[in-house]
Amino acid sequence: MKFANHYLLASILLVFFLGPIGFDYGLLSIMNLEILFLTILIFSIFFHEHNSKLFKLTVVSLLVILINILFFDIYQSIFQYFLKLFIIGITIIELFKEIIRTKKIDSHIVSSAISIYILIGVFWYLLFMFLLMIDPDSFYFRNFNKEHLPIDMIYFSFTTLTTLGYGDITPVSYTAKMWSITEAMIGVMFLAVMISRVVSLFGLKNKN
Repeated sequence: MKFANHYLLASILLVFFLGPIGFDYGLLSIMNLEILFLTILIFSIFFHEHNSKLFKLTVVSLLVILINILFFDIYQSIFQYFLKLFIIGITIIELFKEIIRTKKIDSHIVSSAISIYILIGVFWYLLFMFLLMIDPDSFYFRNFNKEHLPIDMIYFSFTTLTTLGYGDITPVSYTAKMWSITEAMIGVMFLAVMISRVVSLFGLKNKN
């Protein structure tokens, strides 16, 4: 459904723009944001109605994480990070397939492209959080606050994806450095691929 991609994009933007404001003023906790984001992904997957068994597996994985957070363990585990990486990865792949298969540029495709770009940042945020679990010294923080760590790593992921790099959070370990470089390269390459795709589709449209 075309509505699904608009819903996914609008919901993600809402979480990213209004969520931190609520966090800063004590209206939301990190766990509230986590539950809200997982709920958004669940509904967006149902709206898409894909026939892919692998894609439908993401719904089960999301529900497992959500139930675990709500009733058993509110803290993140390595298992949860792997599940979320799997979910975000499949969502990115499915949205990218839609862009490749399309024959015309419309608001549906534009919202899919923006959603992919945002989800790439989320994917790397999860990778960085996983890395910090196994190696707490993999990053240097100018002003470290353990309670703000998820927000800080989301911030680091997107400044890396967009190649801004303010320098207040610095990768220290070789793994952190290489993953940061990879994210920056993917961010640049994705934009290049999308621009070339748009240009080629406009070219086909003009020929017809």
